[in-house]
Amino acid sequence: MTRALYHASYPKVWDQLPSNAGIQDWRQEVQIMKQLEVDVHKLVSSLSLRLYQHLHLTTPVYVEIDALVSSGTYAPIYIINILRQIVDDGEQYDNMTNKYYALRVMSHVHQGACRREWEEFVARPSAEQSLEVGAILMARWFQPHADISIKQMTNVIDDIADQCREQLRINHPDHPALSVPLTPPREVLTESRWSHEKTMQLFKCINHILYYQMKMTGNSEDYYNLKNSLINEVLTSKKGIPISLSIIYMAVCHRLGILLEPVNYPSHFVMKWKIPSVDDYEYIDAFNKGRRLTGRELLKELPLGSVCDQVLLITSDAMSVFQRMIRNIMNVAQMQAHVSDHMELFCSATELMSLLTPNDRSIQELLLRIYYTLEIHYDRIVAGCHRLLTQGPSTIIEEMLADCERILESQKDVPRPISPNPRYREVSYAIGMVMQHKRYHYTCVIFGWDRECRMPSDWVQRMGVYNLLYKTKQPFYNVLVYDGSHRYAAQENLEIAPDPRPITHSDVGKYFKKFNGTHYIPNTELEQEYPEDEPVRNELLRTRGWL
Repeated sequence: MTRALYHASYPKVWDQLPSNAGIQDWRQEVQIMKQLEVDVHKLVSSLSLRLYQHLHLTTPVYVEIDALVSSGTYAPIYIINILRQIVDDGEQYDNMTNKYYALRVMSHVHQGACRREWEEFVARPSAEQSLEVGAILMARWFQPHADISIKQMTNVIDDIADQCREQLRINHPDHPALSVPLTPPREVLTESRWSHEKTMQLFKCINHILYYQMKMTGNSEDYYNLKNSLINEVLTSKKGIPISLSIIYMAVCHRLGILLEPVNYPSHFVMKWKIPSVDDYEYIDAFNKGRRLTGRELLKELPLGSVCDQVLLITSDAMSVFQRMIRNIMNVAQMQAHVSDHMELFCSATELMSLLTPNDRSIQELLLRIYYTLEIHYDRIVAGCHRLLTQGPSTIIEEMLADCERILESQKDVPRPISPNPRYREVSYAIGMVMQHKRYHYTCVIFGWDRECRMPSDWVQRMGVYNLLYKTKQPFYNVLVYDGSHRYAAQENLEIAPDPRPITHSDVGKYFKKFNGTHYIPNTELEQEYPEDEPVRNELLRTRGWL
């Protein structure tokens, strides 16, 4: 197989390979990819049996995935492409269990690839640590299932810069910026290329395109939304927060020969531009349509009681900007409605912060505690504890180390036996049924039940269970709710949804293999846990004419 034939046969993979991939034998590369396809499908199809009674991927599974990743230089690219084909097969509500586990494997492979990207980026000289590239890497880090590439995002920003040039051609056809190509993103600018007058003309065109034609704006109404911090989402929605809008603004200006410098101003990120031939700066607020201020005007906007100091206006290095972005995302994580969403996002943010601040013991220890709480990455906890203990003793770290070493020794890659639940006459509904809450009107799907309430007394008290007609002496159902939550609902509060629709919950695939239009079909493991539910479910569906 030739290079050209490979390009034609695997265009999506080709787009992700570096231009200097250095592949000599393209036929052999295809063989590697095909063998990985077999191995990845085999792995994914085995995970429901192995992990049904686990909340997360186990260490043996991580080890198996990592072995596949290390099987070739471009194995991570091939594996992610294979997993995407499993997920995006055109049948959204079929093969759901394999898709569920494919996404989890993808997250792990993707994070490993992103980790290597960040390690390479952090190792660059500070002058080569582009805010634009770092923002794209950050978007990739926090969106493991999205198809985001540096090439794709830089092309979008190139297009914006071209629009600004076209506006410049209309307004000022003799502008010198029209006679030179765009400045490449990787080229380091040490100063702006144009006079004060010519730069002002460019600013006017840039602001017109960004704020009046594209209608970019600060997202004041939904400020603490994760999407506001992700450059691909900001470019799509045209809404962001000061730091993300500033990075886009700086990237466009860079292409047009204007050097802007980042300023980690308290509570509101801004940029500064050195006025040509003058030892002074103007400050630009991307959140407010490119508004320009003097340093004095900016300092006047500090809250009462703040110290007005010129040190607040100094240029920030790229790593400081990225750390601020991560802290923003940590704040977003803490505002998530559901604990699982909070912990997942906070964990991801802490992992990235630990990469950027490897010598910050507090961050390293926080990450290990998060892993320990989530019951994941016991091997990383052990390695991290050993590393921290070389820096100084800690009883808490020693106890966590001992516990995790014990867990690793006992953690075998053998599926736990599934205990079947006998059916009881008083249990009216069955797994897989789409239900509606009578009081709160949310829709959900049943993935388990108990004959009576099994929650502790404080939960019963807090949830007002004793206000119900049958109190705790009735079946309670484990349900996945459309808003992404897990809930435990009393039978008297549930009824069959009159118009069953798919439930948009990330864990649906863990329990069900298909949605057939009226109900969910349990996967093998859930069916083994509730072996007598199928006849009850079918009878209920039949009485409604749905079967």
